[in-house]
Amino acid sequence: MIAILYKLRYGLLALTLVAVAMLGPGVKSALVVDNSLAVWFLPGDPALNAYQEFQRHFGNDEVVVVVVKGQPSVLSPADLRGFQALSRELEALPAVQSVFGPGNATVPRRGPTGTYAAPLLAPTTDAATVQGVLAPLPTLREELFTPDYTAARFVIVLRQAGNFDEQRGAILDGIRNTVYRHFPASRASLGGIGVIYAGLNALSQQDFGFFLGVGYLLMIVAFVLIYRNFVLLAYALGIVGLSTYLTLGVYGALGYRINIMTVLLPVVIILLGLMDALHVVNERNQLEAAGRGDRRDSALKALRDTLYPCAYTSFTTAAGFLSLLTSPMAILKNFGLFAALGIGLCLVYTYVLGVLLLPLAQPNARSTRQASTGVVRFYTWVLRHKGVLSVASLLLMLGLAAGVPRLRSDTYTLGYFPPDHPVVRDHAAMQAAWGPYLPLELLVRPRPGQSLHSASVVQAATAFSDSVRQVPGVGKVFGFHSLYQAGLEAELGAKGRKALGSQSALNRADKTLRTEYPALAGQFMADSGRLGRITVSGAMLSASQLTAKTDSLLGIARATLGAVATVTPAGYQPMYAGIVSYVTSSQTNSLLLSFILVFALVWLFIRDFRLALLTVIPNLFPVLVVLGVMGWLGITLDTASASIAAIVLSISVDDTMHFVYQYRQNRRAGQSPEQARLHTIAHVGPAIVLTSAILFLGYAFMMLGSLKTVQLFGSLTAVAIAGALLGELIIFPIVLERFDRRK
Repeated sequence: MIAILYKLRYGLLALTLVAVAMLGPGVKSALVVDNSLAVWFLPGDPALNAYQEFQRHFGNDEVVVVVVKGQPSVLSPADLRGFQALSRELEALPAVQSVFGPGNATVPRRGPTGTYAAPLLAPTTDAATVQGVLAPLPTLREELFTPDYTAARFVIVLRQAGNFDEQRGAILDGIRNTVYRHFPASRASLGGIGVIYAGLNALSQQDFGFFLGVGYLLMIVAFVLIYRNFVLLAYALGIVGLSTYLTLGVYGALGYRINIMTVLLPVVIILLGLMDALHVVNERNQLEAAGRGDRRDSALKALRDTLYPCAYTSFTTAAGFLSLLTSPMAILKNFGLFAALGIGLCLVYTYVLGVLLLPLAQPNARSTRQASTGVVRFYTWVLRHKGVLSVASLLLMLGLAAGVPRLRSDTYTLGYFPPDHPVVRDHAAMQAAWGPYLPLELLVRPRPGQSLHSASVVQAATAFSDSVRQVPGVGKVFGFHSLYQAGLEAELGAKGRKALGSQSALNRADKTLRTEYPALAGQFMADSGRLGRITVSGAMLSASQLTAKTDSLLGIARATLGAVATVTPAGYQPMYAGIVSYVTSSQTNSLLLSFILVFALVWLFIRDFRLALLTVIPNLFPVLVVLGVMGWLGITLDTASASIAAIVLSISVDDTMHFVYQYRQNRRAGQSPEQARLHTIAHVGPAIVLTSAILFLGYAFMMLGSLKTVQLFGSLTAVAIAGALLGELIIFPIVLERFDRRK
């Protein structure tokens, strides 16, 4: 194989350059950040289907909420004029479907011939007029102002568009700039699901560039300091650079965009791509130290000697990532699939570039010899103190195992941001000024024989609304029933609420709504009165908290509305809540499949069931380390950590496989178990320590990222790699010495 690659090396290089040119547009496309719902959920997911059904009936549920704080009141003449101007400018934005706020609100007025709609604000309207007009309209007033008029709210509904996810950031920038032209950032705050999405997108792009640069910088520094050879540096840069570029090219060409998880792909490819390269370089230096052949011959022999173990280590690592295909979350499936592709490309270019560049590089046998001596000394020390170290390792494992039952699954999207991020600051300001504001949508379907304006349905919905307002963490509640109540308040004043039991009054209100306020009615009623919408404003919750809150609301709905209608959650929030169960199943399924695949590959590689068990079982230690640490520190399983156990297992077993391969070679050469172990650690030990050190530093650097997902992934993987090295240098030698004494 190596001889064939050597003969075809220039042709393969030419094919690579062609692929680079062809995949350029794919790379450009991949670098557009997309953290939309389609990234998280698979096509056909029931939660996604329900969300899309909601959009078909009521349009885009992605709204931007703007809260303006007063100084101290928001009813000053300047503010009232500002509200009108702001509404006009927001409505003129192409991406805005509608605006509901004090600047453009219409209120029902009573005239000689009945009620008619009139603007709340006119050029000469003052504070007393606003308060007087809204006094008999409490349902409308609470949607526009706080009870003491210290804050006002605008709800901006965005248009649906085919490229909405790509345009979200620009759309929100336009809205934000429009708001700030009329009210300074110290008084105006923006919030909503779309605002959070856009913030995640910006941070994802920022972290993508940062970690791509850090990964390459780390590699350059490591190679320059250790090998002091720029040909080897070009070799390593070529492997990971081409693998990263081609992976992103295929990723983008298939229509994917980087997201909160795949932003990690470059760093994963860079760091894992180094592992095989370092084993090849180590083998080359070992051959040089033994004085075997000239520069070209030793380079090609090193490639031949490492091809078999490197291929299998790549397979096991890829298998760990491919185990994520069992996840019900699209975001994890795609991350696992393209990480595996990148690892495969790293293997290919380790050998394609190896036959091109390694014969040109000057070996550095001295550094390898010094590292071998140090590793052998440590290995000998471990075996001399195996009793104490065995007890200490067992106690450590028991302590870590005690932390595993403490693990919990949860996801808190706002928690992905740094505490001082503008999205977090605006959220806190809005909560303080207005109260809970994030929408939880509920769909109400009247039972046969009933309609939305049936007195029994409206009264039940009102009872539901009154009960829900008493639930902690719930703010305002507005729905189809609120429209009827507001209409009757306009017609009958304080008696309007009592009139909700009158079918004739509701019939009049329904007719008025559909004829004079069709756009407003369409936002809360659909399907010819067979489908209604109730929006419950709540605090930003974690996924598990939201699940509990939704269950509580549905319990109230069954008690109040159950006899006349069915109620189901809809919109974004139910999907967000479902992530908890997805994360749990992803962790369990991927770890189990990863263990099965890795063990099968190791067994196939070693062709010795007993030795395969000895190889894989100690490598469960780093998995125990990361899960135990998470349990004890209270770190929840979320999108950042759902895949980590499977990935850690696949990474940690790589160095063990290199050890076992060399160990088997030495045993077949007639060496005793003791001799084979010492010769093996002297041979592969430097590469094992070096790859672990570089991987640890590379992943530890992720703790400098902005996104919490990146920080957690990096820090937990770094901890796991430290555990893997501990298992490799202490636990595995003791296990191997204890259970493989065959002469």
